[in-house]
Amino acid sequence: MFYEVFGWREVGKLPSLVIGNLTVGGTGKTPMVMFVSNVLKDTFSLAVLSRGYGRNTKGYLELNGYSQVAEVGDEPLEMFENLDSVPVVVCENRLQGIENISSHFKDVNLVLLDDGFQHLPLKANGYILLCNYNNPFYSDWVMPAGRLREFAFSAKNADIIVVSKCPSELNEKEANSIKSRLAKYSSNVFFATYEMSKPQHLFGKELQLNHGEKVILVTGVANGPEVKKQLKSFEVLNHFNFADHKVFNANNIKEWLGECFLLNVQNIVVTRKDAGKIKDIIKMNDIDTKGISFYEIHTEVVILFNQEKQFKNSLINLI
Repeated sequence: MFYEVFGWREVGKLPSLVIGNLTVGGTGKTPMVMFVSNVLKDTFSLAVLSRGYGRNTKGYLELNGYSQVAEVGDEPLEMFENLDSVPVVVCENRLQGIENISSHFKDVNLVLLDDGFQHLPLKANGYILLCNYNNPFYSDWVMPAGRLREFAFSAKNADIIVVSKCPSELNEKEANSIKSRLAKYSSNVFFATYEMSKPQHLFGKELQLNHGEKVILVTGVANGPEVKKQLKSFEVLNHFNFADHKVFNANNIKEWLGECFLLNVQNIVVTRKDAGKIKDIIKMNDIDTKGISFYEIHTEVVILFNQEKQFKNSLINLI
């Protein structure tokens, strides 16, 4: 509020869209950034800017093929490895980050900010706010009583609200009921379901994980039980459920391997967000996986009610 009143907010050197939330984790922000990038890639030349939560470095860094989780953060590395030809950079000062992008990447004409809804010095062109269907911000409380970073009325700053992680069978009656709850914040509301991908071998081997197979699940994300629920096609015999942005070590991996032998399980499933960290630890410590296969899974965004075209147009209209 004070930034607005005293004119302290600045427009970046490049047009920008913020994709953020009011909730501490669990809204599906990173998959949405990647989805928006793919939706807009034919219209704009994009770059992604993130703070790089959990990294042990500071300042502006451009991700490359040698980047490690420790220096750039797990979510930026996930995006870099899975977005085709889109620069991904980290910088806690978003205005400085956008200025550096404009200098270093001459073709870029739009910056997507992974988070930044609470970064007041920047005045972006548009703000996309995610609202978790299972825990909507309008029914939550500010920390420590709840999981909100700020009061719900801040949602009025959103240009678009996306209700994320909806059931794929969500009907229009329920959607309209949710829209009525969100009407005082924004009239531009979309609904998205997050579909689980097929498990892919972590080291690129042409091995498939068949339905019904026994697995051990490892998650270091905001809502690990939700991931387990989506793995209903497999028999999850044990779930190592860690806190979001967990920093793993070699002993963790050896413990999972030991559990596999104890339970006679041949497969470990990890989230794509955790995959880079786990792969690095296995390689750096030369860990013998003893024939146990590691697979990664991730969620893919689908806009419901055949409104992807309207969603794209709404994004473009913000620029």
